[in-house]
Amino acid sequence: MRKKFSVILLILGLLMVLFFTVAQAKSYEIAVVVKIAGIPWFNRMAEGVKKAAKELGVNAYLVGPSTADPAAQVQMVEDLITRGVDALCVVPNDAKSLIPVFQKAKSQGIVVLTHESPFETTAVDWDIETIDSVEYGKLPINAIVRKLVESGEKYTEDNPAGFVMLVGSLTVPLHNYWADVAVEYAKTNFPFLKELTTRLPTAESVADSRAAVLDLITTYGDKLKAVIGWGSLGPIGAAQAVQEKGLQDEIIVVGSAIPSTVVPYLQSGAVDYAQLWDPADAGYAMVYIAKQMLEGKTIESGMEIPRMGPISINGKVISVNQIKMMWTADDAASLGF
Repeated sequence: MRKKFSVILLILGLLMVLFFTVAQAKSYEIAVVVKIAGIPWFNRMAEGVKKAAKELGVNAYLVGPSTADPAAQVQMVEDLITRGVDALCVVPNDAKSLIPVFQKAKSQGIVVLTHESPFETTAVDWDIETIDSVEYGKLPINAIVRKLVESGEKYTEDNPAGFVMLVGSLTVPLHNYWADVAVEYAKTNFPFLKELTTRLPTAESVADSRAAVLDLITTYGDKLKAVIGWGSLGPIGAAQAVQEKGLQDEIIVVGSAIPSTVVPYLQSGAVDYAQLWDPADAGYAMVYIAKQMLEGKTIESGMEIPRMGPISINGKVISVNQIKMMWTADDAASLGF
């Protein structure tokens, strides 16, 4: 009887240990703060955050301001610090404006991670990237050149093909880095490509991107041969403008886009090429790394993020390369989101 009682006590003890272990894991509060809430890109990222919360047993969620306003995002982060979250994972609108609140968070023992911000890491623990950013910046230029060659038209420095670029804002780090890479790559390798005007901060809005491209069509006429949209809504707005004007065969539209939103425009020819990474992967990866840190685990090259493979580390940047390329509607539809 005593032996049976001891076994019962042992089992109860093990169950209590298990209960408290699970309870401790679930007590981690991990907030993912994005540039703007409610747009398809970040809705998809929210799916990855929710999946990580369920699989990893943490309280992880996604929030963001109603507009892509750096000040509103800073205030949201400030509020989460006051609330006492365990980790902050932020997709910055303006990385430099977040430095003071990131420093405040770290001084209180809060883990601070970013995504799409590999060039401003002074105040964070890690930046998480799911693509090779240099390659990402070059690919749309290659797509434009391919389409120009297919058209049979000949362009030279004296008779250039004009292009323009749409970014989320002039302070979004990766959008502007990709734009810088694209411009330098074009100058070095394809001097017949000419940027017609400085990049326009419209690509977090379909309506703003559409209006901007309609204005560009009026301003530049047949000099405008291509549009690159670096934000996920930029190519969609550009495609709407091009389609309205019946210029699908005259203006090349390329850039970042969510597959499900770009399918009809790839079908109609209003978009010629799209690319991206899966924002759900990025959401999952941020929560995963945050949990590893909160549990005191060492982050090192070769450790694996589930379904994304081993990571590489360069300074404070953790990366995997998961660029998705879409030349056709079937390419986009096959990605499943």
